[in-house]
Amino acid sequence: MTDLPSSFSPIQLHNRLNRPVWLGIRRVQRDGRELVFLTASTSGLVSKNFETFAGQVVREFHLDPAQTDFIEVRGDGEEWHWIRWHAQWVGSAPMECRSEEVVAVSSRRYLEQALEQRTEAA
Repeated sequence: MTDLPSSFSPIQLHNRLNRPVWLGIRRVQRDGRELVFLTASTSGLVSKNFETFAGQVVREFHLDPAQTDFIEVRGDGEEWHWIRWHAQWVGSAPMECRSEEVVAVSSRRYLEQALEQRTEAA
């Protein structure tokens, strides 16, 4: 894995074809919620496999999906894009997944501060 922000830990998950892939992950607890930041060195990897990855992360870390937010971090190190993922959950299985770019300055600042928070990476 290259170009991972230093606060991210590598994690091996399986894509929708059941092939192992590496992602960067960072978990942060903030304001009573679990923020799960994901990043990939391959463009489009998270968007093509979000449903599969989110289910694995929830099961692996025993997270409550109702209290967990997934944020994909895309970028080249100079300019970062924040993508918030939404899903309807049935147990630990995400359904009807969709994403939206975080564009509000206050929301971007909140996410940046959460990443800067000193906590253990995944």
